[in-house]
Amino acid sequence: MKKFASAAGLTLFALAAAYALPATVSAPFARIAQPEAPIRVLFVGDIMLDRNVARTIVAEGAGALFSTSTRALFAGADVRVGNLEGTITGNASIAQRDHTILRFTFDPAAAAAVLGLLRFDALSLANNHALDFYANGYAQTLRRVEESGVRPFGHPLNTPGTLSATVVSKGKTLCFVGYHALFTADIVPVVFEIQTLRPGCWRVIVFAHWGEEYKTRSSAAQQEAARAFVDAGADLVVGAHPHVVQEHEVYKNKAIFYSLGNFMFDQNFSWGTTHGLAVRADFYTEKTDFILTPLSVIQQHASVATSTVAEFSLP
Repeated sequence: MKKFASAAGLTLFALAAAYALPATVSAPFARIAQPEAPIRVLFVGDIMLDRNVARTIVAEGAGALFSTSTRALFAGADVRVGNLEGTITGNASIAQRDHTILRFTFDPAAAAAVLGLLRFDALSLANNHALDFYANGYAQTLRRVEESGVRPFGHPLNTPGTLSATVVSKGKTLCFVGYHALFTADIVPVVFEIQTLRPGCWRVIVFAHWGEEYKTRSSAAQQEAARAFVDAGADLVVGAHPHVVQEHEVYKNKAIFYSLGNFMFDQNFSWGTTHGLAVRADFYTEKTDFILTPLSVIQQHASVATSTVAEFSLP
């Protein structure tokens, strides 16, 4: 039998044998808790693709509307939501012939290119332009938005049965509810929708179209409606329509953003109408983190306005 060359060698062999485990036994390892991955939802304001925006698309292509920084902002989210301020139909544009006539329709191919480029998941139709081409135009818009793989929600008349849509992300159900205050300010259908949806939704978000144009502060009517939505069970309220950014507040530990301003528009006549806000809500089980990113949309070109962002967290 072969002998070990030294006592030291024998000692090492003995130690190795003593600590060896049978081949069929696995050594136990402590589980390392992984940090929870949030569901990141990005919200932007009014999107209008007619008039000078349509002309820019024809001249430069849909991709030219959005800078690399804007695309990166969208790419970093799991779910992307905005307000579609107009219709998608086969009708000829009226607003391009006469910019004083505020009836908007978007070329279907151009609209599909924009929605696909930014990978929108849900769009609110609860606004004062969704009926610009009447009931048929609204129906066409619903169909074309859905054909683009986007979930439409909301109705300009707050008609029950059309108010909400769901998006599933990472196995969690997010429910989006639209509200439009300009044709009828009745919040009862929306409150009922929130209460009905609440048991089946991980988060409920209301996207509201309300307030006075170009006013940088919310009205008492906006505040009353927003708080009623939270009382009914909404986890977040986001607003649009004033075309400028309005303040946000926290009510019962829920955030309310009264207006995000413009995301894509051709209102190049003031600082307020060319500077909007993107809100990213990172939904965790026990908290929500918010990141607010200033945007600019100047001469129909959208970009992140500054690297400075505001952040806050709510339980």
